[in-house]
Amino acid sequence: MRTIARLLVLGCLVAPRAGGQQHDIQSWTLLTAQVGLADRGRSFLYLEGQARVGDDVSQLERLLLRPAVGRQLSRDIAVSLGYAWTPTFIDTRYEEAFRGEHRLWQQLFARHGTGRLAWQHRLRQEQRLLDDAGGTSHRTRYLARASYALGGQRRRGITGYHELFWTWNSVDRGPQSGFDRSRVFLGPYLVRPGVRYEVGYVGEYGKRFGPSDRMVHALLLSANLTF
Repeated sequence: MRTIARLLVLGCLVAPRAGGQQHDIQSWTLLTAQVGLADRGRSFLYLEGQARVGDDVSQLERLLLRPAVGRQLSRDIAVSLGYAWTPTFIDTRYEEAFRGEHRLWQQLFARHGTGRLAWQHRLRQEQRLLDDAGGTSHRTRYLARASYALGGQRRRGITGYHELFWTWNSVDRGPQSGFDRSRVFLGPYLVRPGVRYEVGYVGEYGKRFGPSDRMVHALLLSANLTF
């Protein structure tokens, strides 16, 4: 439990403080599925769909459709190569404007742990292609997650993570180089055969394309299926 608390405190400390900050209340719904392929599951198909309702939970802000193919290099290490379509339906000034975005992404995933404490690490590289932007934006994301089981069979417990985003280059009418955002999560989880459920709080401090940064407070509901 102390480990999870440290992750959340670190997320709060890393996020820069800005005077012109916007705040928003949101609801995020996440559904993922990992499907093992013919070679005893060492290769797999990953599917993700996510809807984010923003503007104080009044209208759809962003949709994420993120498929990938992956390979287990060992029991605890996997690599993935994917594509994402992530359109925004409300722009940075909360005007109703659609902006499409396509991404290519590459990922390294690792896990380890002892006893009731389990760790996950995710390093992801993205090439972002945004409508009307003056080039391709390159971004790196690193996520550290800790899960603490409340029972010996690890079917329920508490999980928390901290994810940092860093953009490497500036593009016209798009992301600027440097710190992009910091995201923290905390909530309970429940495991059933073939599925893991999570519900909890997401706090995200993000740089915006415009003059104001933004702090998001969101309720996240997720289901992670394995076939």
